[in-house]
Amino acid sequence: MRDYLAWWLGHQESLIRPRTHHGYSQLLHDHVVPVIGELRLDRVRPAHVQAVLDGMRAKGRAPRTIVGARAVLGSAFAQALRWGLITANPVSAVRRPATERPKLDVPTAEELVALMEAAESTLWAVPVILSATTGARRGEVLGLRWADVDFDTRRVRTTWSLQRIGGELVFVDPKTDRARRTVTLQPADVERLKRHRAEQVARRLALGAGWVDLDLVSDRGDGGPLDPDAYGKGFRRIAPSAGLPPTVRLHDCRHAVATTMLDRGVHPAIASAVLGHASPAFTMSTYQHVLDGMTDQAADALGIAFGR
Repeated sequence: MRDYLAWWLGHQESLIRPRTHHGYSQLLHDHVVPVIGELRLDRVRPAHVQAVLDGMRAKGRAPRTIVGARAVLGSAFAQALRWGLITANPVSAVRRPATERPKLDVPTAEELVALMEAAESTLWAVPVILSATTGARRGEVLGLRWADVDFDTRRVRTTWSLQRIGGELVFVDPKTDRARRTVTLQPADVERLKRHRAEQVARRLALGAGWVDLDLVSDRGDGGPLDPDAYGKGFRRIAPSAGLPPTVRLHDCRHAVATTMLDRGVHPAIASAVLGHASPAFTMSTYQHVLDGMTDQAADALGIAFGR
């Protein structure tokens, strides 16, 4: 089983994103191989798969992580079935662990403004502005390059994402084809980016040969990339000073942008395009609570139109 999983992972490397591949490798190495690695591939039964999942639960692993391990094993065995190495997929008989959709702690539009003001004097000022006004993922924010910023049209293009993979910072393609998108900035944010650009040019001239020329909008001071994990930690330090509850995460800015757009009547298809979701259906499913409120507004509008 150990050898097959290594073979399967090698086959997957060219088919999936590097960060996903690294995640698969970690799950198999940490939780699967120690339990069933010595079994023959065709001797693995549903009970063995269940033992892997039960072991993860006993170690206190999060339900989403356990679900992920089942999915990875299911994919590995499905491929073995297609290759004719086994006659049945043992994962199919193992029930998917139950998970609860996490409760979203979404900042309001007013709290996003307070957050941007609180971040202004920190290293994270520009990243926070981009997160709070575009809803971009943190890797997309930190991977943004000046070549993808058009001051005249006030538009930025998402073409790269910065991720930490196996201990290294790597620029990768956006998460999906729809994640490669263009977003329009507000005039005030364009002016702030222009000031930041001028400040960055001054730093570049001062450092000379010490400048790391990656054309990044957000840099660590010498042109080099900012660590996505450090951005998350920086956000947690800034958020309380903006009056946000301690449970709010950086990713909740993305939820806040989505909620604000939908609450202001932006069509879900447009909101989906701005956020780079895989489909408008995903947007509507994730933010159904906002859309429910919009149906109330629609009913009120019809009532006015009908004179009722």
